[in-house]
Amino acid sequence: MKQRSERPDPMQVLKQISAETRRRVLLRVYLGYARGVGTTTAMLDEARRRHGRGTDVVAASYVVHGDADNALRELEVLGATRNREPQQHLDIDAVLARNPEVVCIDDLAEVDGDGKPRIEHVARLMAAGITVLATLHLLSIKSVADAYAPMLGGRPTGALIDDDALIAIDELELMDITPDDLLQRLREQKVLHPAVLAVALQRELRTTMLQALRESAFRVIADHADRQLIGFMRESGVQVPWDVRGRIVLGIPVERGLEDRIRRAAAYAQLQDAKFSVVWVRTKSLTDEQRELEGAYAALVHQLGGEFVHLHGSSVAPTLVDYVHESLATEVILGHRRWNRWMPGDTTSEVIRRLTGVDVHILRSEAAQPG
Repeated sequence: MKQRSERPDPMQVLKQISAETRRRVLLRVYLGYARGVGTTTAMLDEARRRHGRGTDVVAASYVVHGDADNALRELEVLGATRNREPQQHLDIDAVLARNPEVVCIDDLAEVDGDGKPRIEHVARLMAAGITVLATLHLLSIKSVADAYAPMLGGRPTGALIDDDALIAIDELELMDITPDDLLQRLREQKVLHPAVLAVALQRELRTTMLQALRESAFRVIADHADRQLIGFMRESGVQVPWDVRGRIVLGIPVERGLEDRIRRAAAYAQLQDAKFSVVWVRTKSLTDEQRELEGAYAALVHQLGGEFVHLHGSSVAPTLVDYVHESLATEVILGHRRWNRWMPGDTTSEVIRRLTGVDVHILRSEAAQPG
């Protein structure tokens, strides 16, 4: 039990390995906003390009549609028989024993026989000097899945990848296709079983939903590039953001009736051409009502083009201030003070007292009356 409790967090190991071996091995991920956009095809095409340049490449796990031999042509499939199967699970020990230069792993959130999502094995592969080509579904990212759960009738089945794990990805590429072209492809090709396709067309494959998911995918790519920039700046000792876009953070309490506040803050961020985040800090367990409210707020923020951040801390003010500093926010929007002067226990006043180098906006306690 003691040894088990002392085991390192796989995600932390992945980040460390990625940082230490960034020049030697890479984690390249193809992101898809819906099924059928072509992430697996892109991964296998890149594997063929590397194989053609003399790189030792193997396909370790995948799901292909149609002729498997054609989809996997010119590639070595780990443990494959003469007739290649359309689907193969990941055998991490077999990959390490084979020790290729590059390995293909389809769907990082997929859980194999060992009960772990595939992304937890990436650290071992990179530590062994193996470059990883992989795919990831947008709705497998925890924050996105939480945001769209109310609109999709719940979270997708299977494991979810924490947003922090994206930091370890060296290259994140969006496989983009318009919703109309995607739906045409799904109708013409046997990507989904007809019964599965019929259900999906009423849920995540609705045109309006696909448009929203596509926009969210663009934001994930932009945020990933932004995080890499911030990380490089910190490694270089740079304190001021290089890009001209601001970063606006709206702090909200755990209560109802804040939709208009979120919309106004989002509109202000859009006018400033700034990144927009809504931060909710909780100090104790949420009730069922609060969880429902959190999901509704997260969905609204994503629809408005922002990021919803749920933090947990023993005290609201220091937790929020730490996030503001770590995210290099340029402006913070807070609610009104409960008193006219600073007093202990007033979160807004405490945040103002702790913040430095950030513009702070304090909202009115109520809307101004005409005249």
